[in-house]
Amino acid sequence: MTSLFRSIATAFVSACISCASFAQEFPTRTVTVVVPYGPGGGTDMFGRAFAADLAARIGQSVVVENVPGAGGTIGIQKVMAAAADGYTLVVGNGIELEMLEMADPQNARGRITDLTPVALFGTQPMVLVARTGLDFKSVDDVVKASKAKPGSLTLASSGPGTILHIAGEIIKKSAGVQMVDVPYKGAPQIAVDLIAGNVDTAVMAIPSVKAHVQSGKLSALGVTDSVRSRALPDVPSLNESNSVKGIDTKVWYGIFGPPSLPTSVVGYLEKHSAAIAADPAFQQKLLQLAMTPPKEGTAQELEDLRTSQLKAFRDALGGNSRKK
Repeated sequence: MTSLFRSIATAFVSACISCASFAQEFPTRTVTVVVPYGPGGGTDMFGRAFAADLAARIGQSVVVENVPGAGGTIGIQKVMAAAADGYTLVVGNGIELEMLEMADPQNARGRITDLTPVALFGTQPMVLVARTGLDFKSVDDVVKASKAKPGSLTLASSGPGTILHIAGEIIKKSAGVQMVDVPYKGAPQIAVDLIAGNVDTAVMAIPSVKAHVQSGKLSALGVTDSVRSRALPDVPSLNESNSVKGIDTKVWYGIFGPPSLPTSVVGYLEKHSAAIAADPAFQQKLLQLAMTPPKEGTAQELEDLRTSQLKAFRDALGGNSRKK
């Protein structure tokens, strides 16, 4: 028995030493942060700010790789298939795969639930905008025009299943209107076509359109939070309108790793993410992105937010956002 006990103890100690060694060795080479959308949007802006600060803290290169397409799912799936070693991470901003499944259950491309949560950095409301040629002053004007001629207005988004698409569906359902969905690969293209008058309206992340709103190139009709945003204090919440109620839909920014990421690596990245989030200079970057900091920013808080928001979306959309 003594010999057996000694063997078990030796194996246990060896395992602990191996785990500790792995944690100490990580990272020894370049870390890639996948942004599952094109360059220039809010997710890309955050991903690049995070990557720069992470590189400075861990003493290794951290590069950003934009992998757009299919509502963020191509980039997500790339990370799901990556080695569980911490060298490939992804910026999530709203449960891309589950929302795609909700939007089109017959064409679901997998689930993000297998990804490993690492850290939550904050939440950000979106804003409903319109091209200026329509002369809309509020969401009430959109609803009035849509009800007068159903299907006459277009609503752009970054593709089925994305947070922008789901937010638009929630608004349409609340207002009881029909609008034509126009999918894009990313926010910059949407903004260009809105300004050019090629599409009528869109729900956008505030940083993607703030400058265009302030310059008068686009009309901001309402933010998707329950209250006004400090980034656009003069723009009302959609809930202040007569046509839309109960809207409280936000983008969240979190870092994930591949499935089965070792707890030692999660802990390492979580620790450095918390230090980044607490840095006053980084907080200013978050403010520029119209983000509200989380309570703790832990992997668990990210998981809790993801789960609760998915439930809220399913409840709001009746389990299928394509139902009108």
